[in-house]
Amino acid sequence: MPLNDLELKLARRAVRGDRTALLQLLDGRSAYLYRTAYLYVGNEQDALEVLQEATTQAVSAVRQLREPQLFFTWYTRILIRQAQSVYALRASEEPTADAGEPLAAPPVNTTEHLDLLAAFAQLKAEYRQALQLFYYQDLPTREIGRLLNVPEATIKTRLRRGRLALRNILGGDYFG
Repeated sequence: MPLNDLELKLARRAVRGDRTALLQLLDGRSAYLYRTAYLYVGNEQDALEVLQEATTQAVSAVRQLREPQLFFTWYTRILIRQAQSVYALRASEEPTADAGEPLAAPPVNTTEHLDLLAAFAQLKAEYRQALQLFYYQDLPTREIGRLLNVPEATIKTRLRRGRLALRNILGGDYFG
């Protein structure tokens, strides 16, 4: 995700140690960052915790960033690692009745939505991750590859296999 001119200036200042610039940079894309965290962990409280931890890490490590134009790729990697940690921790715990409030209004057919969420949870993490970034964040395969530090062809394979796994879990003719 390329930076605009103002964001690039802020990123350069942040790398030089300007915390105000760092926070302005993050604030400018806060909705995107929250949505990314929410898609990984599935509830508001955990998403906010992930954002807080990722920001704390970014504040302490931003001076090590060599290429300010890749700021959001770098920060999103931190965010994803934090979200995966929370997701893994939560997966090892017993599920609770309250899964948090949805980010947006529920779809028209709630049964299909719940089936899709349940099927999504059964996917391997690498497939789920690629599908989330591609479909929910509208990132191109090249950007996903950069975020996850894997070749673009690997992302395309994960997307294909993830779709196939979803089709098998939901049944080949689930949507008619």
